[in-house]
Amino acid sequence: MARYDCIILYNTASVCELPSSQEKLYPANLVREEVGAIEESLRELGYNPYVLAVDQFSKDVVMTLHRLAPRFVFNLCEEINGCCELEMCVAGLLDLMGIPYTGAGPLALGLALNKFRVKQVLRAARVPVPRGELCPLGQQLKGRAPRRFPVIVKPVHEDGSLGINANSVCRDLAQMERQITYIHDVYRQDALVEEYLDGREFNVSILGENQARVLAISEIDFSTMPESEPRIVSYRAKWDEESVVFRSTVPVCPAEIPPRMAARIRDIALRSSQAVGCRDYTRIDMRTDARGRIFVLEVNPNPDISPHAGYARAARAAGMTYTDLVSCITQSALERGSKVPASAYVLS
Repeated sequence: MARYDCIILYNTASVCELPSSQEKLYPANLVREEVGAIEESLRELGYNPYVLAVDQFSKDVVMTLHRLAPRFVFNLCEEINGCCELEMCVAGLLDLMGIPYTGAGPLALGLALNKFRVKQVLRAARVPVPRGELCPLGQQLKGRAPRRFPVIVKPVHEDGSLGINANSVCRDLAQMERQITYIHDVYRQDALVEEYLDGREFNVSILGENQARVLAISEIDFSTMPESEPRIVSYRAKWDEESVVFRSTVPVCPAEIPPRMAARIRDIALRSSQAVGCRDYTRIDMRTDARGRIFVLEVNPNPDISPHAGYARAARAAGMTYTDLVSCITQSALERGSKVPASAYVLS
């Protein structure tokens, strides 16, 4: 067999649930279907990928990367050592070894995971974000109510809507304090309390780095959401395919919006991606308030690009095949790789 010339690096899905968590494991979030799809696309593009699953940092992982000395790594790692906060360390290791890789670098990955810090960066870049404050682990807001209710309470650094459930939208102080306690007790981290924007929700998919472009704007249709449920993409709405909330968060891509609004959304999305330092492929989540003003909820570097996920849907809306998408992301990594010094992969 020909020499492997690239590596698909990914972490296996977590199979444990936190005690007392309302966010249970579902079949949809145990499958990494993008791994096989990317492998097939890379082979179609003429590459010979080596698929490497990692759970823990180890000498074996480093030596495998060193031994194969790939032209690039397609980096799909979302956590390491069972911790999503160490996602950035995988990119950092590849940087230290001089191995080109797809997606965002360590700083962007670490920053984007902290929902409070990334909002500070966006605000400094004059990007509109919801008002919010941090409630440190083990504390409450000491009886101080936010400027107004409702608010939404979420973990400050989780991915995949973990910690977001039917109780996350709070309409009074007692509800808010209960949800803060839930985040503290179950997720053992600070809670982010933000104003709840009860408007339209958009996902904006961005492709590229130096000349990044918006592929498509997608809207989440909440029109069939039961009145008893908040109009949010909760953990169940994202992963429990048998639930009514999953069926009531319908993506519409491309979104049906006026040209002026679309231009505003594209501008905010591109400025958000640039401010955080994202590259290759990014998704920006936004909502509007009652007056139709647009605010950024999250910046997602290296979003899910499985064939049935929203990013791939946006690529199709832009006229791209899945292999076209993989090719564009790969080419971006290779262009960075052309600047890697000849000393790459040398271990002492």
